[in-house]
Amino acid sequence: MIQVWVAGIPGAKSSLQMEEALASVGIASRVFSLSECLLDLNKGTVLLNGEDLSHLDGIAVRKLGDPIDPLCHHRIKLLHQLAFRGVRIFSPPEAIELANNRYTNTLKLRQAGIPIPDTEITESLEEVFDAVVRWKRAVLKPIFTSKGRGMLLLDSNLPFRLTLKHWPDAGQYPYYVQKFISAREDMGIAFLGGKYIGAFKRIAGKESWQTTIRTGGHYEPATPSPEVIHIAEKAANAFRLDYTVVDVVFDGERHLVYEVSAFGGFSGLKACNIDAADLLAQYIKQELTKRQCS
Repeated sequence: MIQVWVAGIPGAKSSLQMEEALASVGIASRVFSLSECLLDLNKGTVLLNGEDLSHLDGIAVRKLGDPIDPLCHHRIKLLHQLAFRGVRIFSPPEAIELANNRYTNTLKLRQAGIPIPDTEITESLEEVFDAVVRWKRAVLKPIFTSKGRGMLLLDSNLPFRLTLKHWPDAGQYPYYVQKFISAREDMGIAFLGGKYIGAFKRIAGKESWQTTIRTGGHYEPATPSPEVIHIAEKAANAFRLDYTVVDVVFDGERHLVYEVSAFGGFSGLKACNIDAADLLAQYIKQELTKRQCS
């Protein structure tokens, strides 16, 4: 029987969904945390409670842990070693590493010619002050985060200098500042194996400037135009993740890409009656079956 374990957070919703979806297509699975693994460089093995994980056919990565945990970077190295030992990682470690960092994520998007909001990254407080004054409103974003946690809206008409001065104290450095896009909704456009599978809207709550569910937003089905799908597809292809969701926002006459998700959530597509976990499990089985036959 094919064995694919889920690297995630035991008990977390998306990790359990992935485990159940894999089991439903006949794949032996369990959820484990990369934080509990040991890398033995003498033997080149990655161990979980003494068990060598290189016997697995694959690993479906749902979470590295809390995104602001600096040890997440170490955990990606574990995935690199497992891939080196022949374990198929969904998605490839190099793709996860690139997308999981907001700095490298946005840099890759621009290098690929993808339209993004005006963004500046600097170690200089004065440069950030100038950007906020120039744009009137800006969003200060952590390099590592998820679901909008830790993001701050800065208004040139309100005091914000003290906030900026304390930003490095929280381990959020350099300053990643982006022009605020005044939109009450954005879109998540999902791709599996490089192919478009569906899209959803995030609608902001009444009391929040963010569209995240965590801040009171909600999901609705979306039908993006071919042009928007093309932009999102180009963005997704720059990373080559097995499954991802591309965040797109409409700003006046342009569609802009916020980011390409390192993992891609499942909940948004539920609003469209699409079971992304099940589709991903089927995809994983197909990929591993092809591998065994080659």
